[in-house]
Amino acid sequence: MSRFDLEGKIVLVTGAGANGGIGHALALGFAQAGARLAIADCDVQGLAQTASQMEQIGHKPVVIACDISHPSQVNDMFTTLSSTLGAVQVLVNVPFFFPARVPPHELLLEDWERMLAVNLTGYFLCCRAALRVMLAAGDGSIINIGSNAGELALGRGAMPYSCAKAAVHQMTRELAIEYASAGIRVNALLPAQTLTPGLRAHLDSQRFRDHVLPRILAGLPQGKLLDPEDYVGPAIFLASNAARAVNGVLLPVDGGNLAMNAGGSYTWPGL
Repeated sequence: MSRFDLEGKIVLVTGAGANGGIGHALALGFAQAGARLAIADCDVQGLAQTASQMEQIGHKPVVIACDISHPSQVNDMFTTLSSTLGAVQVLVNVPFFFPARVPPHELLLEDWERMLAVNLTGYFLCCRAALRVMLAAGDGSIINIGSNAGELALGRGAMPYSCAKAAVHQMTRELAIEYASAGIRVNALLPAQTLTPGLRAHLDSQRFRDHVLPRILAGLPQGKLLDPEDYVGPAIFLASNAARAVNGVLLPVDGGNLAMNAGGSYTWPGL
């Protein structure tokens, strides 16, 4: 049996709607790895699209409409999962909310609160529910999607998002320590700028292409935006027995972004 085998594992991917990008790719990737999937999102249309694509490759997921910022909906999601597939063995937290970018002094309180409700409290609610199930089983893996924004400042109105992701990173480490002796591992993937449907929409803007995109690419030593597919392999690794001693890790999947000094460059002078 391969160390990376996920055959029959019960996996819940939140934020799995096709319009999100990363969660969509992870759902399909886990299905192809043999896992039994439940997929959730508040974007019902995007969720249906992901489910349809999974069925086309021979996997019928349990589909759950859920806004993870609502405790009652999270509880209902885990009840549905338990009654259909069984006890969750792998939880992948992906959802995010990003309000309109404004300078921090212009940020509306309701946008700040919604950001934290989805990007932090929602992750906690899902982790809490999954931990209760995993404790009974004595085994489990939780994978949170963090961000390079949670490690270094991005500017450009990213402050509330960065704060939420930094908190997710610390929550990941704290939970890893709290539950390691119970056989539960908690890790995070840290993406850089990724060619999701949301970012693709910005590419229609000449101003974005002329002024923002070059700055982003300058921080990516590979010289290109990441693809949602880039996270599938690392996530399968963290969910599998191959990572049985990997716990509390914030794993950058960023093409070298966090490794490069702000004044660094991946080109030689004169080239």
